[in-house]
Amino acid sequence: MLKHILQSRGHFSWIFAGLLGAIGCSQNFSDQEPAAAMAERGFTPRSTTPSNMTPAYPSGRVSGRQVLGPLSAVAPEGWVPQQPSSSMRVAQYGLPGPAGEATLGIFFFGPRQGGSVEANIERWYGQFTQADGQPAQGRRWTRQVGAIEITGVDVSGTFSAGMAMGDSEPQPGYRMLGAIAVDRSGTVFFKMTGPAQTVAQWAASFDEFLGSLQAGSADP
Repeated sequence: MLKHILQSRGHFSWIFAGLLGAIGCSQNFSDQEPAAAMAERGFTPRSTTPSNMTPAYPSGRVSGRQVLGPLSAVAPEGWVPQQPSSSMRVAQYGLPGPAGEATLGIFFFGPRQGGSVEANIERWYGQFTQADGQPAQGRRWTRQVGAIEITGVDVSGTFSAGMAMGDSEPQPGYRMLGAIAVDRSGTVFFKMTGPAQTVAQWAASFDEFLGSLQAGSADP
C-alpha cells in the first residue's frame, strides 16, 4: 500500500511540474520581434556590433550637431543640407538668396592632410581676379574657439573654381568666405562661395556656425 501511495505522489509531482513549466512559458512568449518583445518587458537590447567596427569619424547628425570629420557644429536656421557633390566633402549646404544660391562646402581629408593654412589661402586667393584681371585682394582674420584655431578669408571678384572643382566657367560678382579650423585631432576646411549679395546675406550665420565648432560630436 505504502509503495503504491509513493508512486502516485511521484506521478502527481511530474504532472504539477509540467503544468508550472507550461504556465511559465506562456507568460514569457511573445509574437513580437525580439527587440520589441524585450522593450515590452523593460529590457534594452545590447548591440552586437564589434567596437572595432565603429568608424573613427562618423557622418551625419549627432545630438543636434552636424559631424564634420573630427569636429562638429550646429547649422543655423535656413541652411539647406545637400548631398555632398564630391567624396572630399564631409558636408554641404545650399544657401538661397535673391542673386542666386551660394554653396558651403566643408572638407576633411584625414589627419595631417589637406595642406598648410598658408598654401590653402594662397590657392583660394588665386581663384579670384579683379575687374582688371589682377589677383583679388581679400581680408584675412584669425579667431580662437576653445582649442580650435580658425584662420579665415573674405575675398570678392571673378571666381574661377578650375577644372579640379568641376566648374571652369568664370563667375563675375562672386564672393567667398573661407575658413580653416585647426585642432589637434585634424584640420577642417570651410568654403562658402556664391553671388556676393547672397553671401552677404549669410555672412553673420557663417560666423555663428564657426563659433559653434567643437572637437567631437557631443553637445557641450
